[in-house]
Amino acid sequence: MPEGIQEDTAEKHHRLTLRWKVMLTLSTVLIMLGIGIDWSPPQDASLPDTSSFLVILGILLGFGGMLTATRR
Repeated sequence: MPEGIQEDTAEKHHRLTLRWKVMLTLSTVLIMLGIGIDWSPPQDASLPDTSSFLVILGILLGFGGMLTATRR
């Protein structure tokens, strides 16, 4: 395998590794913010609760990070 292709492959793996680590870290932070902080009630009753929104967003981001990790 030529050296240029090996460098491109190594760089791609490095970017993918960095991407899923950042996604999982951010999802953990969002879930902790949603669970740990007592947010004020929403002004409009039709809007979802802020803590539920952050937890759901964190879970979705975590699933995206896990899918990215298994893509290698």
